[in-house]
Amino acid sequence: MGHLTEPDAPKASADEINRIWQHGMHEERLFHDRLNYFSFLETGLLTICGIMYNKEPSVGFFVPITVVGLAFTLLWYAIQRRHWAYCEHVHKRIRELVPEYRATLAGWTGPGGRSGFSISEPLMLSVPVLFACTWVAFLVWVLVRACG
Repeated sequence: MGHLTEPDAPKASADEINRIWQHGMHEERLFHDRLNYFSFLETGLLTICGIMYNKEPSVGFFVPITVVGLAFTLLWYAIQRRHWAYCEHVHKRIRELVPEYRATLAGWTGPGGRSGFSISEPLMLSVPVLFACTWVAFLVWVLVRACG
């Protein structure tokens, strides 16, 4: 699908443009708020693990909490990935309906370029993956220390 030119662009009323713009900004905010919420949750769990490990490194405590932390991370990744796809869909609609937005993106990325929202894609991918790697490394550490 090529870049929409002005004559090919669907026509929308000012109210429709305002609603889709507001919806796009709302979804983007939810995306980033969720990223912050899960980052805070994961950091809290890791802090608890660090404090408890210094007190008593019990495998019976750390294996379940590490599995829960990893499960939260995988859930977070799945939710963020799905929401990312939806945000991309909404931003595509905004590009189609809002000529100024389309012109701004074309000037920044060139015709047919990605949305400004695509800047957030590395965050959606890398932050949960880094937390997952941390949980796996912590689990391996706990198991190696317990067996050794």
